[in-house]
Amino acid sequence: DGTMAMMGLGMHNFSRNIQEILDGNSVKLLNSTDIQKSENSAVVIGAGPSIREKHHLEQLLQSDYSGAIICTDRMLTPCLKQGITPDRFPEFYVVTIDPVDKIAGFYNDPILRKYGNKINAVLSTCSSPLVLEKCKESNLNTFFVHPLIDDYRKLSSVNKTMNLMSKSEKNPKGFPGIQTGGNVGSSCWVFAWAILGKSPVALIGINFGYLDDSKISETQHFKELSKTVGGDKKTTESLYKRIFNPHLGCNVLVDPVFDFYREAFCDLVTRTPSWVETINATEGGSLFNDRIIQMNFEEFLTKNS
Repeated sequence: DGTMAMMGLGMHNFSRNIQEILDGNSVKLLNSTDIQKSENSAVVIGAGPSIREKHHLEQLLQSDYSGAIICTDRMLTPCLKQGITPDRFPEFYVVTIDPVDKIAGFYNDPILRKYGNKINAVLSTCSSPLVLEKCKESNLNTFFVHPLIDDYRKLSSVNKTMNLMSKSEKNPKGFPGIQTGGNVGSSCWVFAWAILGKSPVALIGINFGYLDDSKISETQHFKELSKTVGGDKKTTESLYKRIFNPHLGCNVLVDPVFDFYREAFCDLVTRTPSWVETINATEGGSLFNDRIIQMNFEEFLTKNS
């Protein structure tokens, strides 16, 4: 039900963004980055608890890293205020996928105006119009991409209809669509290798889980999940499970939302081209399989500086 409601909001936003979309830039323009002149690695920055626990932003700032920085929208302002800026890391991106209005708040800090068109904002065509408005106010470079909702090869596809509507003289083929994995962190990772051609791609703050001893009633999705079962606390708690992470040697607590994100991400990783290296440098969380390389962030920075 939540997914369907979100899709309805996405279509609502798409219709109101249509003029901006017709006149807008395709994310494919970013595909022309001269790899010979730039480092070919990327760091995806999410808002998971490990980013603070492990002081990863501080490590990044103190390093000689010169690859791409790809922030989730929630982390844009915290990164800029921490000194992770386009002046320090010239290949700098932020990604928005979710259609909700509250995302505009992530673009509503005066510090964004300081860096303006040095920031490349990759926006879903279903983003809130308020997000587009805030990006314009701060003079960010905006690029559009469709979030893949269904099988675009089918005649009745929502994505097919969206792309037909988005074709223009400027973008005669419309815009590409990307798998999102259901969240902006996974979308950043897809953008890194599928659009920018980056590898290796390191993840920090992409936990998709909680510490084993976390109080379930205080976790991120508890209230939302509780509503789906009539508010019963014990039933809500029964929806959670623990996954043993052999690389950390401990259990990770996951709710149904993070469990879906985890499974979707791991499935997507297995389908990536062989040249794509995905590195889990969070030093926490639930992401692991045969195609995900586990590495602490300091080691990644040393190898890619």
